[in-house]
Amino acid sequence: MAGRENGAALLMSLVILLVLTLLAVSGMQGSIMQERMTSAQREGVVALEIAEAGLRQAESVLEGMSDLSNFGAVSGYYDANDGDLPSPYDNSAWADSNQTIAGAAVNGVVPRYFFEFRGPVTLEDEGELPRDLGRQQGAAPVEFQSARIVVMAPGPSGSGRRIIETFYVFDLN
Repeated sequence: MAGRENGAALLMSLVILLVLTLLAVSGMQGSIMQERMTSAQREGVVALEIAEAGLRQAESVLEGMSDLSNFGAVSGYYDANDGDLPSPYDNSAWADSNQTIAGAAVNGVVPRYFFEFRGPVTLEDEGELPRDLGRQQGAAPVEFQSARIVVMAPGPSGSGRRIIETFYVFDLN
C-alpha cells in the first residue's frame, strides 16, 4: 500500500507543478503584451513631439515668405485650386522628396511636411478671425494669407508615425 500512496503524491505534485507552470506562462504573456503596449505608446508620443517640432519649422518657413511664388511651382508647396495634393495617408507621398519637404532632424528622426495655399483671409484689427462679419467694429479689417500645413513624423523605431495638420494665417513680409 505504501508504494501506491507514494505514486499518488508524485502525481499530485506533478499536477500542481503543471498548474503553476501554466499560471507563470500566462503571467509572462501578459507582461510581454503590456511591454508592447507601453513601447507603442512611447513610440507614438515621441513621433507626435517630432511632428510638432516639424510643424514649428513649417510655420517659420511661412512667416519668412515675402511672396507666394513657391505655391504650385516648388516641391511641397501646393495651391488648393490645383487639385494635385498628395494624400497624407499615402506612404509613397511621404517618401517622395518631390511631394514633401524634409524638416530638420530631431534625435535622428526627420519630419516631413507640405503646404497647401488656401488663399487670403480677412482678420479683425485684433488679429482674430471675425465671429460675426456683419457686426465688425474697430479699425478696418486686415487681409492675410492662409495655408494648410500637414506634417508626418515617424517614431524612432519606424514602427509608428503621427500625422498632424493645422491651418495657419500669415502675413507676407
